[in-house]
Amino acid sequence: MAFLGSLPFLNMKLARNEPRHLASAWTGPSTDPMPRLFAEFQSLLDRHATALAACDQIEAELQVRVGLPRVALPRGPDGGCRYVADVQSLARAMPPCRRRHRLEELLRHRQRRWDAAGEGSGLLKAELLGASFDEAVFAAADTLLAMPAWTYEAIALKLVILLSVRAPGPTLDDATPWRELRLILTDLGWLAGYAPLRS
Repeated sequence: MAFLGSLPFLNMKLARNEPRHLASAWTGPSTDPMPRLFAEFQSLLDRHATALAACDQIEAELQVRVGLPRVALPRGPDGGCRYVADVQSLARAMPPCRRRHRLEELLRHRQRRWDAAGEGSGLLKAELLGASFDEAVFAAADTLLAMPAWTYEAIALKLVILLSVRAPGPTLDDATPWRELRLILTDLGWLAGYAPLRS
């Protein structure tokens, strides 16, 4: 999920901590509901990010305490270390043999130990919370994208939402159609009189 702060429209004017400026930034006083809904969407994204950070912290602590639930495969032709974290991947990587059977048992043991430690540390609860926020973010985005846009601001905010939840990430910022969508977002800033610099 793309970060909102990387989008040109937000860098121009719509700082994340200033949602109240949205209603008058482009068109003056308005009854357009999009700025208020967008501020709520930003808050939901922030809560999602907080939930993911909590999961990462718990997982990092578990990794130190009990180790990752994975096993090392026999070294490949290049001599490099390879690991698998599930029985299906292990079955694809090794033919049936006594060694594979031992690795399967070891992997199951390590997964049980990880699960038990995770339950005691609140990892499952944190993961469920993160997943619920993930679903809520996409549901809110779909709702906002389906709403009619009454102003330039609303169109820009819909583009910001689209880019924040659907763009594949910075490595494809210059690929079609993401580059063009960002340019359109910048064009809306020109029409609003902000004359932002094109990136």
